Amino acid sequence: MVIRIPNWLGDALMATPVYYNLCMREKIYLFGPPAIVNLFKSFPNTEIIYYEKGNIKKNLETLKPFKNEVGLLLTNSFSSAWLFFRAGLRQRWGYARDFRSFLLTRAVKPPKKKLHQRDYYLYLIEKLGFPADFRDLYLPLKEETLNKVKNVFLKSFQEKPFIVLAPGAAYGPAKMWPKEYYKDLAHLLLKLGFAVIVVGTSKEKDIGDFIKNGKKEIYNFCGKTNLTEVAGILSFAKAVISNDSGLMHLAAALKIPQIAIFGSTDPEATGPLNPKAIVLKKDLPCSPCFKRTCKYGHYKCLKDITPEEVLENIHKILSI
Repeated sequence: MVIRIPNWLGDALMATPVYYNLCMREKIYLFGPPAIVNLFKSFPNTEIIYYEKGNIKKNLETLKPFKNEVGLLLTNSFSSAWLFFRAGLRQRWGYARDFRSFLLTRAVKPPKKKLHQRDYYLYLIEKLGFPADFRDLYLPLKEETLNKVKNVFLKSFQEKPFIVLAPGAAYGPAKMWPKEYYKDLAHLLLKLGFAVIVVGTSKEKDIGDFIKNGKKEIYNFCGKTNLTEVAGILSFAKAVISNDSGLMHLAAALKIPQIAIFGSTDPEATGPLNPKAIVLKKDLPCSPCFKRTCKYGHYKCLKDITPEEVLENIHKILSI
């Protein structure tokens, strides 16, 4: 079975129970963007194949050997169904979304009731007749990944406990706790005896430098790691503090104590599925608005969550 995984990191991680349930029954091929799909190389009975955005010719060549396989679409787009159709996969299964039902051999009507995104993916395979007994996020890591992280990124820590901050969110500023608050929190954590690691893409490098502010026990790894290496770093952390982002779901999949800060989005739909998680959210009349930017310009849903409140909750998660 060829599974077109979601394009966004958080969604791809919330779909991990689907991968696991299916790979326990048969060999699966996970087809998705290289940076994300490489995270899942350690799944049992699984092979990774790469989707290249905008390169239809290359993607058709990649799928050519799989014409006799079932294609399962966890993406909702017309274009992903069209690609499987053009590639000639004999079976093409997915949700009846985006006017693509005629391209599918089995089209499932989306659920009528509101579901967490994880359950939205599991609902699909249940309707297709597969068991969905395993429902936890799942992300095994190779020993070589963990050893590399210890020897390359954490070598200077000398057993010092550290907490990870993930201040980015690809969706937009309405999901991003203020960088000034992250900086204040980092300095409070130093006073408690923790080192601090900031993680993210190269887009967050300037934010990481702002948080570091010259402090030698704050490490800015933004843009210096791939996702698998970030996963390894999180595995050794005492806790992770993040926005509602892909890295929030990465921490959840690894079952790391975490605090998830929500602004414009809804934790009932995309909250961290982790028994060691605390969600911080302010229930304002305008929230959740699901906007990328605050239409009022005040970002009150985020600014009303103070560094002191987050610090108080760090004490709680460290005792879970």
